[in-house]
Amino acid sequence: MRFELNAGEGWARVFPETFSFHAARHDPAELYLQLEDLWTKPRLLSPIATRREAEEVVRRLCANVARYLERTLDRLEADTSVDPQLLLRVYEDVALLVRLFGRFLVDKQLEGSPPLRLASHHLRKLSFRTLLALVRLRVRPESIAAYQQGTLVLVDPTYDASDTAFLAVLSEGEAERLDRTLLRLAESAFYRWLEDVCLDEENQSFERADSPFADRETEVLRAVAARDVRPIVRGRDLTIFLKRPHNRDLARVLKRLEAWFLRQYDIHHASVVLHHGALLQRGEPDADRVLSRHSPRNYALALGLLLSPFLGAAIAYDRAPLLFDFAASVEVIFVVAAAFWYLAYRFAWKRDLTFFHASVPRIGAGIIVGYLPVFLIDEVWDLSLRARFPLAAVSVLIGFATLLYLYVEVQRRLGDPKEAFSRASGIFLLGVLEAAVLGILATSFLGRFMVARNWATVTGQNLPFEMIRDLYPHFEGALPRILGIDPILAFPTAVFLMTFMAFFIGVFLQLLWEDLPITEPL
Repeated sequence: MRFELNAGEGWARVFPETFSFHAARHDPAELYLQLEDLWTKPRLLSPIATRREAEEVVRRLCANVARYLERTLDRLEADTSVDPQLLLRVYEDVALLVRLFGRFLVDKQLEGSPPLRLASHHLRKLSFRTLLALVRLRVRPESIAAYQQGTLVLVDPTYDASDTAFLAVLSEGEAERLDRTLLRLAESAFYRWLEDVCLDEENQSFERADSPFADRETEVLRAVAARDVRPIVRGRDLTIFLKRPHNRDLARVLKRLEAWFLRQYDIHHASVVLHHGALLQRGEPDADRVLSRHSPRNYALALGLLLSPFLGAAIAYDRAPLLFDFAASVEVIFVVAAAFWYLAYRFAWKRDLTFFHASVPRIGAGIIVGYLPVFLIDEVWDLSLRARFPLAAVSVLIGFATLLYLYVEVQRRLGDPKEAFSRASGIFLLGVLEAAVLGILATSFLGRFMVARNWATVTGQNLPFEMIRDLYPHFEGALPRILGIDPILAFPTAVFLMTFMAFFIGVFLQLLWEDLPITEPL
């Protein structure tokens, strides 16, 4: 590498030396000193150049060097005829150049200046890209395995952080020292790029028109994924830098990643990060384990399974009443047993809150608040007795109003209408699922008393609960008011109406009281 200048008479060298990237011939400090001379000695550029003009030239050089190096890498990686050894050498040279230019920006206090802040962030991305490539190409598999197990010591007393030492390590090729150096530098570059740039939404580096990056979410997923895996599902889909156990930096980054994905309304990847962190803390392998089941499809399947006894009874209850009553009672038992299993075993005994946080508790908290007025208001129970059209119309209108708000909130954050609707519909289905489960739980315990209070007086008489069921004959195509085998009962019409009303109230309480996304961690 050398610096050349064209003053109108063709290109000429600014310095007689050409930096060769060979440790035996040149020291990286020489290249740094050449940058320093360009910054402080304007006469190297022109006899009439001023110090300010020289500094401006170097600023422009620093502002564009990352773009040039990235285009060069893209072109070489796309060319299948390039010798792999040549590409490896390019990765090494670019990694050294990026370190050198980054240090120069820091020394001159240019890293935070508005004109060069974007270039500084671009250098960090390029540093991570090249060092990650070197880890894949030059670090031995056993060292990577030891790193992921937490047994590889990355820093030793003889560690030298200088550019000269880095070039010497690359040139000498001593295996153990090379592995430790590359893993240490790549890990540091990973944190500097992901945590300090991608997850810092105040820098606006991804929103500018001249940004060299993809959108912020794409860059985050590229950083945390192993190669180009989309979406991330299993532990093996995550980068090795998210797999080092008992690491405080990693624990901090996983917390930030979880919160950031939730603010993007990406419940799936937030759940992946959450479960991965919990398994990592317990020392359990997760390479082949599915870390998240969150998806609109799975929400819809769970809802369909939950509502199948009710919907089946609406169509064919008269053909097999005992079958549908039995199915409804079994469902109530299952829901209640699952709730007690989680509260008594997973929470009280195991102190495991992973499932709680993965279920987006702010949605559940809003639904619980919504159930407090809905469940105790007599008019709601009276409405659940009405003909099927008013009941369905009210529920559908409330449901669409809730979905509309969720879409507006998500679209304002993401911008892309298609992606926003996909995530808003996923949140909506998750909320309906949680509201339906809570409705089945609440009505299974207290529904009998509310029915005796409201439905038994419709005829003007206070009838015993056992006679209430016969007051309201079932009509084909309509949800039964009461299902199940006494005393394990379900109240489909009440659950159907309260599900949408409670979710609606919970969502809008969140809107009015807090300026936070509904997926924000508690």
